[in-house]
Parts: sequence; structure tokens; C-alpha cells
Amino acid sequence: MRLRSLQTKFLWGTLLVIGFVMAAVMVVVEHRQRAAIIEEVQRRGEVLTRNLAAISYGPLLLYNYTALEQNVARVAGEADVVYAIVLDADGKVAAHSSHPERVGVVLDGPVHWQAAGAGEFLIQETETSRREAVYDFAVPVRVEGRKWGTIRVGLSKERMEAEIGKTRLELGALTLGVLLLGGLAAALIARRIAQPMQQLAEGAAAISRGELPQRIEPTTADEIGRLAAAFNHMAVQLVQQRSDLEEANVELHRHFVELVDLKTYTDSILASLTNGIVTVDLDGRVVTLNPAAELLTGFFSGEVTGRYCSETFAHTPVLSDILMETLASHAPISNVPLTLRRRNGSATPIELSTAPLKGGEGKDLGVIGVFRDLTLVRQLERDLRRSDRLAALGTLATGLAHEIKNPLMSILTFTRHLARRFDDPHFREKFQSVVPHELERINGIVERLLELARPARMSFTLVRLPALLDRVVELYANQIEARQVVVARQYARDVPPIQADQEGIYQVVVNLVANALDAMEGGGRLTLRAGWSESRDPLLPSRRRSPDRRARIEVEDSGGGIPQSESDRIFNPFYTTKEGGTGLGLALAHKIVEDHGGTINFRSGRAGGTVFTVVLPLLPDHPADAGSGDETAR
Repeated sequence: MRLRSLQTKFLWGTLLVIGFVMAAVMVVVEHRQRAAIIEEVQRRGEVLTRNLAAISYGPLLLYNYTALEQNVARVAGEADVVYAIVLDADGKVAAHSSHPERVGVVLDGPVHWQAAGAGEFLIQETETSRREAVYDFAVPVRVEGRKWGTIRVGLSKERMEAEIGKTRLELGALTLGVLLLGGLAAALIARRIAQPMQQLAEGAAAISRGELPQRIEPTTADEIGRLAAAFNHMAVQLVQQRSDLEEANVELHRHFVELVDLKTYTDSILASLTNGIVTVDLDGRVVTLNPAAELLTGFFSGEVTGRYCSETFAHTPVLSDILMETLASHAPISNVPLTLRRRNGSATPIELSTAPLKGGEGKDLGVIGVFRDLTLVRQLERDLRRSDRLAALGTLATGLAHEIKNPLMSILTFTRHLARRFDDPHFREKFQSVVPHELERINGIVERLLELARPARMSFTLVRLPALLDRVVELYANQIEARQVVVARQYARDVPPIQADQEGIYQVVVNLVANALDAMEGGGRLTLRAGWSESRDPLLPSRRRSPDRRARIEVEDSGGGIPQSESDRIFNPFYTTKEGGTGLGLALAHKIVEDHGGTINFRSGRAGGTVFTVVLPLLPDHPADAGSGDETAR
């Protein structure tokens, strides 16, 4: 790119400004001069036309065409007059200065029609047959309010246009003269300014090359002289600052070495940690991924650094949701269990904790996330559950033996006496009433036990929880009325439908409501709730509703409550506090809820009352097992 000097720029700038100003002046003056000339021509035409009308009034009234011809000839002799025409009341030509042969003829054409029909003074622009531009002036002649004729005068625009052109040439010459004088003055001023500025530029260039000791002798006491003095002061300051920078650079290098050592130490710590570490900046982009996190996610740090965490962890969106939640709320989230999908699609159970990253002065830097691999923990939990199942099996065997022993003893007693007392009608009648009943009792225990033990067979459909709870209330309507129990329904407006085994969830709620009614023999209050699970649930980022959110069912009674000593056994098979109960209801409910991937728990106050809470996922843990029906609870 070609560089232009300050002197050249100043000169061209001045010329452009003068040119623009003079062009504006030229346009304004020409416009006003043109308007004045046109106004003068139109005024002259109006005077000529009205004078012709005045002197033609009598001849027109007396039909003196000779006098009219003389009048138009006299007016046509005036300068710039192209024609003069007198029209009678019918619009016919009474006298014509240029074409006497048209006397008695009605002239044809828009201009002629407008002039003949004019009710007052009229000006029109037109052309003659020789393409000469003229102003056509028309004045009606009235006699006692009646139009008696029309006077027309055509005035040439040629001399007017010549005057306007002359004015334009004079203004152009004036503009050119001003440009020449302004350019000369601008060149002199630019030269006076440019010379000191050139010295300053050369001095600045020398400083840029490292030649700091520079000095310019000021030649004037004006702004240029003050600029030169400021330049000299700047040069001295630069020499001093250069010395200070060299000292600071030595100190900075020392701190840099310390920071490198500290970074190496920190990187070694991160590399040695068994927990995965990920850091995210304020824009949600990944900054750090330690080796343990690389192993867990299947990504290398270099390939994900700078990428958005939602893109990096696209296979596990809840992970990026929790990171962004911490970034937005500036609040830590601890010990969130979730399943991490690796790059290759494999799944690993982890526990995630997040916290805001702060700078030295409390400035927000981003978010840190810590992954803890729960694979070994889950294995230990499975081993523990296996041990618990073995222990429960012993308890189950004991309970089963106790439950079956009594009906078996009754059957055994009747069997021993069967041969000896078979002919006794009373014995046979009692045998037929007791033995089948006890066998049915044993069969019921075995069936419920098999139902508790066999793998779940569920048909998933869309279940609306409020409708399902209402079904259960209708089922126990008579018992509720008989025990004088007040039912309260508290359903959230946006309570979500869930994909679940409708009959299984129905059986769970039936069992919970039956137990609640049994706890309120003398009346009380039964409260049924349905809604979203609590936002404090560590599995769920707050203010986000996604397929990971869960629905909640609560059944609350105002009965006597559950003693603390029995709370650990409440879901055990064959544990019951009711006369004639099997103790399998809550155990079966617990199994159904777990088969849905949900949780069931309870709390009981010291003053009485118990609340059972069931939390269920909106979608099943294994969608492939779900049915495709659309049936809803009604």
C-alpha cells in the first residue's frame, strides 16, 4: 500500500472541503438565481397577457377582428414573444399572430384545451412545432361575470435558459478560483506543519529501532514546539523505563521458573490421583482432564480441551448438566451417583462432586468436577446384598416354616384320625371345612412367596398417578366410610405420567392404603400425594426437567406410627404386626418398586402418623422390556 505524506493528505483534504463547500454554494446560488429568472419571465408574461386582454376587451365584445389582429401583432412584436392568440367564447381563434389562417378554428391538443377552458390566469409549459420551449399564458375575458373569450401569449424560454447557463459558468469560474487560492494556502500551511512532524517521525523511527537517546530541537513556541518538547521528555522516560523493564524481566523470569515448578508439581499430583478431575471455564469449555478422567471417559485431554462439556460428555448429558448447574448457581453439588458412558459406549458407575473454582481474589474461574469410580463399590455392594440375601433366606425359611407348620399340624391331626373316625359324619364335615381351608392357606403363602422370588414380568404402559390413586380410593370407599377416615388428595398440577407396570404399581398403592386404614381403626386422616420428586435429590440437577427426573407418590396416615425398633424389619418377608397377616405385602411392594428402578421408604413421627414415599423414574431403566401400550389408569 502506497503511503501518503501528511502534507499531501492535508492539501487534498483542504481541496475536498473547499470543493464541497463551493459546490454547495454553487447549487444554492444557481437554484435561487434560476428561480428568480423564471419568476421574472413569468411575471413579464402575465403582464403582457393581461395588457393584451385589457386592450382586446372592446374589440372582442364588438367582434372587431381587425382590431384584434392589430393587438396580437403589436404584442407579438415584443422581445421573446413567440405568439399571441385571442379566442372567442366558443374557443375558436379570433386572432392569431403566427397563423392567421387558423382564425375560426378550434385548436386541438391538451395545452389548447386547458387554455380555452381556463377560468383564471393559467401558466403552462409547452413546445412549438419547431421544438421551441415556451411558457403559455392564458387569461379569461369576462363580461358581466360571463366568459367572453380567452387571451393567450407564448413567451420563449430560450433567453431565460441562456441567462441561467451564464450564471452557472460564472459560478464555476468562481469555484475554480477559490480552489486554486485555497490549494495554494493549504500547501503553504501543510509545509509548515509537515517539516516538524517529519522530524518527529524520524525520531520515533529511531526509537523503534532501539536508538533511545533521541532529541529534537523545537523551532517554534506553538503546539508543534510543545509536541517536540513532549517527545524529548518521552525519550528520556523510555530510557528509564527500559532499565526498569530489564530489572523486572529478571524478576519475572525467576517467578516464571517458580510457576513452572509449581505447575509440574500440580500436574504430578493430578496424574497420581485415582479420582478423575475435569475443570470447565466460565463458557462451559473443558480446560483440564487428568489421566484418571481420561481412563474413565475414553477421551484424551488434548482432543477435548477447548470443547464444550455438553459436546464432550454428549453420551452422559446429566454430567454436563450438573457441571453447568454448578457454574450457574455457584453452589457445590456433592456425591451424585450416575452412570458414565465412555467413548466406546461402555458404562461405568461413578460418583460426581462439583464445586466452583475461585481465583486469588475470589474471582470466578469456572467449575471443577471430581469423578469417583464406583465399580469396586458396586461389586462390594453386590457381595453385601448376596450375604444379606443368604441371611434373609434363613429368616425366610424360619418364617415359612412357622407359617406352614400350623396348617400342616391341623392337616396331620385330621389325617391321623381319618382311618379311625372316617365313618363319623361330624368328623367328615369338620375335615371338609378345615383341611381344604388350611391347604388353600398354604397354597396362598407359597404363591405369594413365589411371586416375591420369581423374576418380574412387567408390561409397561403410560400410567397417570392421580387416576391410579383415585382407583384405590374407590376400592376402599366402603371401608373408608365405615372407619370415618377423611381422605385428602394433593396432586401437583404438572404431575407427570410415567412408563410403568400399571397393575404392579396399583398393587403397591393398594397395599400401602390397606396398611394405612388398618392403622386408623378409630378414624383419622388419609393423605395421598403425587408430584415430582424433591429437587434436593442429589440425582437430579435443580430447575431441570428431563427424562432423568422422577415422580413421587406419598401415602400418609394419622395412625399410631411404626416403632423405631421395628423400622429395620418392616420390609422383611413374613414380618407382620397384624393378626392373621402373612407379612408379605410390604416385601412384595418393595420388590415391585425396585423392579421399576425406584425406591420406597417411610418415616414415622414420635407423636404418631406414618408417611410411605415411593419414587419412580419417568421411564423404565430397561426400555426394551417396556410394553408399547398407551393404556392409562382411569
